[in-house]
Amino acid sequence: MNTADLTRRTAAALIVSLLAACGGSDGSGDPTAPTAPGTPAPAPSPEPTTPTPAPSPSPAPAPASVTGQYRQESAATSMDAALAAMNAQGAQGYAFVSTFVADAGGSAQASGDFYLQDTAHAGSRLQYAAIAQPATADALLALLNQQGAGGFAYKAPLSFGSASGIRGLFVKDTSKSLTYTYERQPMSSALSRDGFVAQLNAQGARGFRLVGPMVAGGESFNLYLKDSSANTYAYVGLDGLPSSPATYGDALRQRLDEQGGQGRLWIGDFLLQAGASASIFEKSAAQSGAIRYSVEPSSGAQSLAQLQSQFNARAAQGLFYYSDVGVTDVGTSQSARFSVSVGGAVAMRNPLAGITYP
Repeated sequence: MNTADLTRRTAAALIVSLLAACGGSDGSGDPTAPTAPGTPAPAPSPEPTTPTPAPSPSPAPAPASVTGQYRQESAATSMDAALAAMNAQGAQGYAFVSTFVADAGGSAQASGDFYLQDTAHAGSRLQYAAIAQPATADALLALLNQQGAGGFAYKAPLSFGSASGIRGLFVKDTSKSLTYTYERQPMSSALSRDGFVAQLNAQGARGFRLVGPMVAGGESFNLYLKDSSANTYAYVGLDGLPSSPATYGDALRQRLDEQGGQGRLWIGDFLLQAGASASIFEKSAAQSGAIRYSVEPSSGAQSLAQLQSQFNARAAQGLFYYSDVGVTDVGTSQSARFSVSVGGAVAMRNPLAGITYP
């Protein structure tokens, strides 16, 4: 399997968004299957008038396990067809994830559009809009805030061949009344790790979560999104992992398990000043428990049917496709590739393709 959208759509995303995350992408989606946070425990009863001790409050129930199902449709061949298909599927509660390019035998490849429906969003109905990308950073920010005021959240750039045809893809959950506000800050490549993490946490404390690096009109910047809830975010930055194909999978698995145990979502590896890099993890204040990760070897040779079967098997266990990641030893040309899935995250998005459910 080629990572999603690394042909038509994610190629545009790479140009426009410069998302330096996770070494790969699911392409156009972040199969996000956020689990709903647990209900708070009931408050203790009022203290009785007798000296007998009050009973302890009941523990908060564990969050229900979120499962889901992936649907595969023929890949759209034009912007209008793509938008029509997304809205038809969205009306049934299926969120657009990505266009995946997979092995079709020999040197041939096949493309399929993947959609996700999960039990955390059983009542969601989704509406999509694709709008031409403005030529300047100020105009892009104005467009984002205009759409956000109408309840549309930015997902990713969408293109079918030419840079001039790039549109911004927006998604709205019509079952919710959220609105969105956007801000921009300097790129991580102009900052040290401490400086970037300080920027992330200053924004996160105000309720702004990182969308990713963007480029418009020759200007590069980090884009941040705030919804109309009162949620906040905290970030940590860790050194990038050694890129040895022989050890990378185990090292990544250990790191994700450690950070996931603290409720942190991996949002990617970002380039810093002087060519350094940092792995960034995000903790949502709404996250009520641990985040699970699965890191499995990936041959990259699955068919679309095999890919869908693999995704659905994991989704039945509460694990949703996040990204493919790979490393190559330049000296020996040896490489290794892994498929990362995530479960239990209250909010998740793919490093390149953005959100699935707003």
